[in-house]
Amino acid sequence: MAGRCHVVVLNWNGRDSIRPCLQSVLHQTYPSYRVVVVDNASTDGSRDVVRDEFPEVIFVPLPENLHFARGTNAGLREALRDPECGFIATLNNDTRVDPEWLAELVRMAGPRVGMVASKMVFFDRPNVLNSTGVCIGPDGSAMDRGWNSVDEGQFDQALDVFGPSAGAALYRRDVLESVGLLDEDFLAYYEDLDLAWRTRLAGWEARFAPRAIVHHKYSASYGSGNPMKTYLCERNRVWNLVQNYPWRYVTTGIPWNLVRVMAGPLPWNGSQVTAGRPTRGRFGKTAAAMARGRLDAYAGLPRALAKRRGREATSRVDVQTIGRWIRTYRVSMKDAVLA
Repeated sequence: MAGRCHVVVLNWNGRDSIRPCLQSVLHQTYPSYRVVVVDNASTDGSRDVVRDEFPEVIFVPLPENLHFARGTNAGLREALRDPECGFIATLNNDTRVDPEWLAELVRMAGPRVGMVASKMVFFDRPNVLNSTGVCIGPDGSAMDRGWNSVDEGQFDQALDVFGPSAGAALYRRDVLESVGLLDEDFLAYYEDLDLAWRTRLAGWEARFAPRAIVHHKYSASYGSGNPMKTYLCERNRVWNLVQNYPWRYVTTGIPWNLVRVMAGPLPWNGSQVTAGRPTRGRFGKTAAAMARGRLDAYAGLPRALAKRRGREATSRVDVQTIGRWIRTYRVSMKDAVLA
């Protein structure tokens, strides 16, 4: 046995999702694990569902909504208090996991593997992929590997990935203790990508577990095309670029940023293409959200640069290795514009 695993589930107003999610998590075949539920000050009764119907979970109620990064970190800190904890899995509340999910994640965690990605499929389309890990773009963007593709096993053989989506990921305790938890400045979105960068810069690898199946209700919290999501993704993308990319790739990413600015009024929701025909009002809201995100990202550059200096001082990889990552785990030009 590889050690006790803690599963951290973050809940916010998930009354329709949290019950089936926890029922699936509590029926794992992995021999030693605990479940931690962090509640982000829910007001829909889901907090009572967890407290009353699942006494076996460790319940962490928060006094206010701390959003994804800070809320998840509260669960990670709770898990790290257990000296026997060797792995921590993070899981969205709008998911249902197969019984072998946790065992398959841990099975893929070899000695140098610091994080493992699940195979996430859409809840209402289980034959269509949501994520098989994260791809990285030349402008600091990211995209789910295999996004919206029919699952024919085409990604199952490529087990090496850049990093996982924190919506269903496994992390080694050693990783979190050495590189830190999620960056709380990000609030939500890209915080898992930033953690993947820090983990890779520290010399760890990432794997994809093709038999760790997770059924996901995409964007159940913010909703697809939400201006707040667009704002956060654009702001955090810039911070990710500045904090983690070598300067030569920051500068070569400028043309990609210009393309993004030109495409700004188009109806991208921040990470994937929004479905349906856009309206004029929606164009305006999306463009305004992207502009506000870019301005706030620039205002936060002093802090991002300070983080960058700290990572450069402790990085165990050279620029050539990072360049190989960008080429190997790349988002295509088309997808980067849509990201």
